[in-house]
Amino acid sequence: MKTVYVLGAGFSIEAGAPSQENIVSQIFKLHESNQNIFEHGRFNEFIGFLKDVLLIPENMHSAIPLEDVFTPLDRCLLDNISFRELNAEDINSTRENIHYLISRMFDYLLQHDSKKEYINKFANNLVNKASVRIDNNYKNKDPVSVISTNWDILLDNSIKSAIDKNYADKAVVDYCCYVSSHRPDDETVMPGLEMLGRGGFNVKLLKLHGSLNWLQCPRCQRVYVDFFNKIAMMHFTNKVKCRHCEKNFSEDTTSHNLVSNLMMPTFLKNLSNPQYKLIWQNAGIELSEASKIVFIGYSLPQADFEMRQLLARMVRNNAAIEVVDFGEAESHNIIQMKKRYQVFFGKRDVKFHLDGAKSYIDNLVN
Repeated sequence: MKTVYVLGAGFSIEAGAPSQENIVSQIFKLHESNQNIFEHGRFNEFIGFLKDVLLIPENMHSAIPLEDVFTPLDRCLLDNISFRELNAEDINSTRENIHYLISRMFDYLLQHDSKKEYINKFANNLVNKASVRIDNNYKNKDPVSVISTNWDILLDNSIKSAIDKNYADKAVVDYCCYVSSHRPDDETVMPGLEMLGRGGFNVKLLKLHGSLNWLQCPRCQRVYVDFFNKIAMMHFTNKVKCRHCEKNFSEDTTSHNLVSNLMMPTFLKNLSNPQYKLIWQNAGIELSEASKIVFIGYSLPQADFEMRQLLARMVRNNAAIEVVDFGEAESHNIIQMKKRYQVFFGKRDVKFHLDGAKSYIDNLVN
């Protein structure tokens, strides 16, 4: 028996994170409350892009879906064509600017952990279940894993804290790709396979769209990880070089600055990054091994076709499906969400829990 949890934005909402459809409106809301949260030039540049390039009236700025922003920009980059009056350099600058606003918004909203007790409970539950793999039992036991579409690091940090408290030097958060520690002296960050080889165990957390505590070298493609720090923000402020490339190619004066590799909301997801290929491949394997899949705060949107094709290909015919959401059973959103799941999974057993992530997790661990 293996359970795979699939987490969407709704998993973190009760801890203070915004839903994806509210990201832009939340950026405007924060700016209205405190104009020092974002760099003035970057926010004004975003306003100018909406107003002068997309021709969106001011009263509709906060309502634009991010997919309608990133998809045309990404298409133009892929085809090497201009977007209205923006050339390729302008397009990249615009993408990076919006990327900054989104990352800074998450950084500001999630700087306090006061609302994440239910996430701590969930993390402890995951670590306890995964601990049966210790002492080389990983060949016979693999009870749980998590696939997340979220950038936030609330769950990452909670799992790391549970490991540090109860299984120090015996377990790791396993992102199922090749990782290195961002801090050279931090030996607690390593690939899951290395920890399994040492007789410890791994807690698998596959982040399909990247993470705020990752930076990547564009040359060697290493992913650098730093728990409890949203180092993806460093991409916009203090540039950091890849220490391995700096050593291995010391004669090369070309900069090897680490960059954020967050996958932005777009209908043209670029999965060519070798680290993402590993994560998505492993996510497919996890789904294929699952006897039960629990979706928490994930509405199975039609637009998320990459995730839908992965589920369609890799979920067992007899897998039990549970869906955790929040809302009234008679509401339009819940009715439509139920219909999407029931049509998509067909004859499979689908159960719905509509009291939210916190309630579901409280019942799970009690």
